[in-house]
Amino acid sequence: MIFTEGPAYLAKLCANRPIHFIVATLLVASVSYLTIFDHYLSRINSLGGGSLTFYHSASANSSSWDFVSNLTDFQLSTTALLGGDNGNGSSVSSSSFSSLSFNSTPHWALTPIIFRAYSKDVHGPTNDSRLIPSTDEDEKFYLSEYASALDLPLSFTNPQGDVFKLRESNRLGRYYEYVKNILLTLKSSAQGVEPLDLFMVALGYLAMLFTIVQLFYEMRRAGSKFWLAFGSLLSSVIAMLFAVVFNTELCGIELPLSSFTEGIPFIVAAMGFRHKIAYTVPAMDAIRKDPKRDISDTMGEVVMKKTAAPLIKQQLLLASCFVAVAVVAPSMTGLRNFCLFTAILMVSDLIITFTFYSAIISLKAQINTVHRQVELQEALEEEGVSEEVAQSVANDDSSSPLFKHDNNIWAFKVLTIAGFIGLHLFALGTSWLYDDFSDYNPSASLLSYAAGGHLSHVVSKQIPLGQRGTLVTLLPTKIYRRVTWITQSEDVVFEVLSTVSKAIRDPYLSKFLFLSAGISVAINVYLLNVARYHLFTGPSAEKAERKQKIEKKKKTVEKQVTPQPQQSLPSVKKPSIPPTTPLPRSTTPVSTPDNVKAHEIVEDSSSSEESVADDSVRPLDELVDILKAGKLKDECNDAEVCELATSGKMPLYALEKHLGDTTRAVAVRRRAIAKLANAPVLATERLPWRSYDYERVFGACCENVIGYMPLPVGVAGPLIIDGVPYHIPMATTEGCLVASTTRGCKAINAGGGVETVLTADGMTRGPCVRFPSLSRAGYAKRWMDSEEGQKTIKSAFNSTSRFARLQHTKTALAGTLLFIRFKTTTGDAMGMNMISKGVEFALNYLQEKCGFDDMEVISLSGNYCTDKKPAAINWIEGRGKSVVAMAIVPAEVVKKVLKSNVDALVKLNIDKNLVGSAMAGSIGGCNAQAANLVTAVYLATGQDPAQNVESSNCITLMDKTVNGDLEISVSLPSIEVGTIGGGTILEPQGAMLDMLGVRGPNMTHPGANARQLAKIVASTVLAAELSLCSALAAGHLVRAHMQHNRNAKKEAPKAEAPKAEAPKVVEPTKEVPGSVDGAKILPKEDVERLQDGSKICIRS
Repeated sequence: MIFTEGPAYLAKLCANRPIHFIVATLLVASVSYLTIFDHYLSRINSLGGGSLTFYHSASANSSSWDFVSNLTDFQLSTTALLGGDNGNGSSVSSSSFSSLSFNSTPHWALTPIIFRAYSKDVHGPTNDSRLIPSTDEDEKFYLSEYASALDLPLSFTNPQGDVFKLRESNRLGRYYEYVKNILLTLKSSAQGVEPLDLFMVALGYLAMLFTIVQLFYEMRRAGSKFWLAFGSLLSSVIAMLFAVVFNTELCGIELPLSSFTEGIPFIVAAMGFRHKIAYTVPAMDAIRKDPKRDISDTMGEVVMKKTAAPLIKQQLLLASCFVAVAVVAPSMTGLRNFCLFTAILMVSDLIITFTFYSAIISLKAQINTVHRQVELQEALEEEGVSEEVAQSVANDDSSSPLFKHDNNIWAFKVLTIAGFIGLHLFALGTSWLYDDFSDYNPSASLLSYAAGGHLSHVVSKQIPLGQRGTLVTLLPTKIYRRVTWITQSEDVVFEVLSTVSKAIRDPYLSKFLFLSAGISVAINVYLLNVARYHLFTGPSAEKAERKQKIEKKKKTVEKQVTPQPQQSLPSVKKPSIPPTTPLPRSTTPVSTPDNVKAHEIVEDSSSSEESVADDSVRPLDELVDILKAGKLKDECNDAEVCELATSGKMPLYALEKHLGDTTRAVAVRRRAIAKLANAPVLATERLPWRSYDYERVFGACCENVIGYMPLPVGVAGPLIIDGVPYHIPMATTEGCLVASTTRGCKAINAGGGVETVLTADGMTRGPCVRFPSLSRAGYAKRWMDSEEGQKTIKSAFNSTSRFARLQHTKTALAGTLLFIRFKTTTGDAMGMNMISKGVEFALNYLQEKCGFDDMEVISLSGNYCTDKKPAAINWIEGRGKSVVAMAIVPAEVVKKVLKSNVDALVKLNIDKNLVGSAMAGSIGGCNAQAANLVTAVYLATGQDPAQNVESSNCITLMDKTVNGDLEISVSLPSIEVGTIGGGTILEPQGAMLDMLGVRGPNMTHPGANARQLAKIVASTVLAAELSLCSALAAGHLVRAHMQHNRNAKKEAPKAEAPKAEAPKVVEPTKEVPGSVDGAKILPKEDVERLQDGSKICIRS
């Protein structure tokens, strides 16, 4: 339909070329603004406008001055009275009247002058005969002939030598006058108005203000803190400019300013910006969900499927209502005109929304995407990832929120807006330094000299009278201000701006500036297109396309060489094993070159199909020459490359560098290792290697890659964490671990979920340094622990990174060895490489700048961190993220879901997790299986699995609440996780972070994603601890009860066992409470519940 396809086409077109449409729209809006300015604001500009003319007849009283409303008519009548008729009934021309009136009827110009000194000790000039005194000491009148009225002196000097200079009339006072006139108009309009009407108008302005505040709040929730809300306001203002011009210039509908002041607030409050928010939110969500898709296509689809129909329906319905009101009330001109204006405004705003505002959304999204990629690339490089891999990951990754706020951006916003307003005002000659018209109203002053339509006596007595009458024109007031350094500075600035303004109007220079502006716009368009190319159609897209072609080749080759079920391999000959028989795992294939070739390792490389078929090997010397010439990639097949590697002419780790293709390098390396290590298993698919993005592995995660190790990944949950449900990925080979964790999640959710608290966040690195003497080492320790030392080290460390920020250092002395534990925040990265770089720089700074040149750095890591080793300092001081997670599990849930009871769990936790760990001398091991869950989540989300050593530090506590429910908590003081860098750049692990909603850096709150991941890890540990301890408690109780029942059976031989009972369980036929050998006999339903708990497969 046209109501969906048309807006979708416009939105897509504008989003595809945002700068073009933004510039074009702003140019048209500027023209509209100037048109409205000329139409309306000139009417309220009383500064420097208008004059009053009076005539004194020769026969009249000296104080009788009559007001002349039309000087032209007065000239004609005066000419007739003076005998100007030439006998043919024609009057004397205007030019002859000027000469006649100048000779016979004097025409004076009287200019009121105000002298501003802003000092009581400085007075205006009194030594000039042309100045007529007034009742005000600072006010004079300058009398001159009308013909030279505009030739006012540029300055006056008072007897004390102070110079007063003429100031331009269009200073800040003109804007003051605008506001004052508006307020006077509002005041006069408010007189006699009902209080209810005034209340309604005030309510309308409050509603408009609330609507604007709500717009910024909603846009902030959508992800933009300023620009999209500002763009919404700007688009609405532009729509209003177009609507006003359309009404006044095209339709001829006159709209008084009072209509705007009274009606616009109600229009804004009624219409609001909901349609812009309803357009922005789904567009941003769609762009965020599919960041690699072209933004214009995404926005076009959103408009067509979600926003166009409801927005157009709503706006046109409202516009139709206003048109109906205008048709029904034609006699009420003001209401009719305003309703027509409102209807046109709604249509205009709708068009601007799908064009100009779409361009703003597109431009904002593209700029922030580029900005985020740069931020992510810098963070990855600080984590030690190579530049190529970091760039590849940054180009491909775009799962984080789209918008970012930064102090520099705020400064840019403020400067831009302030600069626009300042230049706009100053371009009109405005002084921002002072206000010459702050207490003066020229229009009112003129009328004060002409009260009742006659020139006042104060003025008239100062004017020389002519014999044939006298004309006096009272001109607008002029301001002379005492010259100070402020006025001189302003004059210099104003002169520069005036010169620039005149230069711009030069016919040649104006064309040059216009051409430069066009070139600037073209360059910006080009740069944006380049950015879009890299985002959507650049190297990453070409790389994806190349991979697709390679995959097609792989499938083609696999069809030729891969055995199909129940079929033989015609192209592969295995003498020892029939082709149709699968290779048993226990069988070791013969290690021969033919055997390696038979398994066709090279068919999955990115080389051409020709390379797959060609396994001929040229002489080694010739191959070495090709290697030295750097033509190995293009001129050698895989067999020849393998020959170079196995003969020692080329190291295996250099395959990626020489071949320029990571997948081909893996294939060749497998082939070479199969020969060198006598490992024909690499010729099979038992270690997979196909269909993997090795570009992200090389230079970041692993070297000498020969494949990848698949791990089963299960999902536990959902688990409610701080009110949000999460499905938790776990990579493990331990059976029942995921099932047990899910059971714990179910029990915890029944009690309301997990509540978490992050108590600390700081990664550590503890270098070891040595001093020549104990006194020097002690001095260094005291200085580093002092406030000055902490400040100095922090300044040096923070200069190395945009993300790492040093919190504090802790020192420990052992002989002449000094251990310094740096603790820093690292944003969303785990941060070991980032902090190591900062520590190294800080130590060098201490040696070179702080007088510790005798300090010897023994090791950048002195095991005082402590990393990947059990250590009490991590348990006590914490490392990484310190998280406490707690849940309340109702007693009924413990009984029905966990098949246990609260008292048994509390006792088991004390005996096992607390007393048992203390007996073992465990550090941070007061738990049942924290390492199980930490490692499983780490493997699934790309964390460093070796850091489970310190990350698994955990104490599990259980207690019984006053209500009889179970209170369980886990405290993990050293969870070391990150959402960027390391294994998180790999796509499978990144996908799991995506599932948790914490992938990549958090652009709004740096570090929030990593902190949330730490809370998820702690909550998962909590669920697994609860489930395992419940199983252990149930198993213990069942075994004891079974033993007790056996004893009871011996005492009751007549009792019959149930037919369907388990083999090892014997129960009495009657449930008789009591005890056997001092042990309590439980009821039958408890026996069944505990027996079910014992069957849960959990390893302690």
